[in-house]
Amino acid sequence: MSNSSVSNNSDLNSPATIPRAETVHGRQRIDVNSNAALRSLSPSLSRGDSEGQDYYNPHRRTVDLMDESIEARCTKRNKNRSERLKPSYYDPQFLDIPFTREQMNHYRMVAENSNSEVAALHVKYETAQSELLDLRSKLSSKEIYLQELRAEVENYKENNARQSSLITSLRARLQETEEESGLLENSKSRAELAMQGIIQENRGLKERLKEAESTLRAHMAQLEDSKSQASRHSISHGHFVAQISSSLGIEIMGKEDPEKIILSKASELCKENSALKGNICTLAETINVHETESKASRETIMKLVSEVNKEKKKNTSFNQQIETLHKNLENVTDAKQVLEKEISILTDRLNASHRALEASKHELNQVKKSASELDASLKSNFGEAKAAKSLYELFKEELAAVLSLDTVTIKPKEEDILKRIQDLHNRTGSKQILITQLENKVCKQNEQLQNQSDLHQEALLRAKKAEQQLEDLWARLKLAEGELASGDVIKDNLSYEKQKYMKFLEQLSDKMKLERITADVGFDMRLDAILARADQLVKLESDAVIGNRTLAHSLQKKLKEQKDKFDSKELHMELLRKKIAQLEEEKQVRTALAVERDDANLTVRRLQKKVERLQKEFNAAQACVTELKSRLSDTNELKIQTMEQQKTIEHLSKSLDDLERVKSKTHKKLISVKSELDYTEKEAKEEKEKTTSYIDVITSELKTLKTTLEEVSKREKQLADFREVISRMLGLNVNALALPDYEIVKRLEGLLHTHHHHVVSCA
Repeated sequence: MSNSSVSNNSDLNSPATIPRAETVHGRQRIDVNSNAALRSLSPSLSRGDSEGQDYYNPHRRTVDLMDESIEARCTKRNKNRSERLKPSYYDPQFLDIPFTREQMNHYRMVAENSNSEVAALHVKYETAQSELLDLRSKLSSKEIYLQELRAEVENYKENNARQSSLITSLRARLQETEEESGLLENSKSRAELAMQGIIQENRGLKERLKEAESTLRAHMAQLEDSKSQASRHSISHGHFVAQISSSLGIEIMGKEDPEKIILSKASELCKENSALKGNICTLAETINVHETESKASRETIMKLVSEVNKEKKKNTSFNQQIETLHKNLENVTDAKQVLEKEISILTDRLNASHRALEASKHELNQVKKSASELDASLKSNFGEAKAAKSLYELFKEELAAVLSLDTVTIKPKEEDILKRIQDLHNRTGSKQILITQLENKVCKQNEQLQNQSDLHQEALLRAKKAEQQLEDLWARLKLAEGELASGDVIKDNLSYEKQKYMKFLEQLSDKMKLERITADVGFDMRLDAILARADQLVKLESDAVIGNRTLAHSLQKKLKEQKDKFDSKELHMELLRKKIAQLEEEKQVRTALAVERDDANLTVRRLQKKVERLQKEFNAAQACVTELKSRLSDTNELKIQTMEQQKTIEHLSKSLDDLERVKSKTHKKLISVKSELDYTEKEAKEEKEKTTSYIDVITSELKTLKTTLEEVSKREKQLADFREVISRMLGLNVNALALPDYEIVKRLEGLLHTHHHHVVSCA
């Protein structure tokens, strides 16, 4: 064979160029590539049967429609293919080409497959015919059911007559329910008035709670500030004690009472000072002895003058150091005044916090605790007044002891002390001249006694340093004692307030039922837990009030709806009366059927069960019974009426039950509201009595406090006046700078020292 023939054969064997096989089965040709072969082989089937089958089986009808659409699409494709392949099939060049065995085998396989499909379709056709016969038998049985339904419709008409009698009885019940609803409305109006009063009281209580919370927060902030300031003062006191110990050369680390150790060291220094004073007296006596020898040692004076000048230069340097020390002392005094101002401010804040705490505890029904706090504050004030008295008297006694001599004793009175100070001030003028003369003599004697003068100067320098140190220590000790006393008082007050605050928080947590939460969370988050609990309680109260309001509005709406329904039902009942009259006329005509109706009443129950079964089948057979619906419209209307009557009866019975439940609930609510109102009235009366008694106690205590404070202020003024008089007599400016007490004492000691020295020299 040539190459051209081989290529043509290969093209024919390819799936794209396979020709359409046509087989003959009987007298019909089958197209393999189309779905036309799937149609039934008997076209003589009556169209009436096929239409009945499609009518009674809608699912199958839809399937056939889908098959027809698919066949139409396939035919269009095959036509397009045939139109494309016609010139190649009927081309005269290909008529002489012989068919191969492979093509023939392919055609045979296609024919065998089509025969098997035809046999399967024939079986399907037979099954479809059997289904048609079954449907026809079902139609006949449904016609019998329709006749039975007509008989049942008549029975339903009889049931309508019976239900009309039930409706009359329900009307009487509705009247009774309307009367009960009127009573319920009256009770609801009363309950609403009571609820409004309770809501107003709740609002007042909420406002009080908010105010109490704000005051508590302010007091908490003030307490924290006072604690921080107390800690600062304690730290400053510790630094002060450490500085004193370092200046005295004492080790306080790991010891229990550092203050006692410092006092013992100060007493030792005083003893040393007294010993040095005795040495000074002995030296003065030796000076008197050496005055006789000074006449012989005039020649050595000229040599010592140069050395005296050198020593004067040294003294000037020492004076400069002393001035720097004075400046440091002034800075310390300024710091002391600042601390005193801060202490006064802290005391004022503490007093304000006490008052605010008392007010908040008064609002929170803790009158007893606030009374105990006032008692404690009174005791502390009395103690402070006594301490001020004792300090004033001690100051007088110390001044009297300083100003008194061995021969002359001064009483601790203001007039005697002032007279003594004036005498000393007058004597100082005359004694200064003697002091200058004595200094000249001392200079002459110093020139004679080189070795002794060196020792004497060293002793004097040590004595002066010791005196200055003693003065500084006494001033620091006084400051430390004052600060320790104030710190102890503040610590005691803070600890006492902390205990009361802890008890207050515990009682709040107990009342708010937060014991487990506070135990798990701790003290730091207790306030947050209490605030969160208070917010929850406020929200719950607001939600409860809103719920009560919504219930009241919903009940009012339900009552209105029920009234509207009653009106509509009355209209419906009037229509039913008309229909009942018509039925009674029909009953007069049908008196002959009374015996049959008695027998039919027994069968009604059986038929009702059958009706439930038939309704399910009736829904499936609605497509078949479209023509019969026009005939059975009257029966359907009667059924609808009976169903509506049954629904109305059920709805009325449910509404009666709901009204009874609402009645019982409202009665219970009214009882609970009355009990709550009585309880709140009793609590209000008790609170008024407690507040009146508490106010009386507080007014009496305030009067006593005012009297004590006035006495203390008077005594403080007396002390200030006495201090000003002394400072003016000593030549100090009180208005220029804030003078500390130790400077006044220092001046007085200097005067007394010069006075004693003059007395000894005169003696």
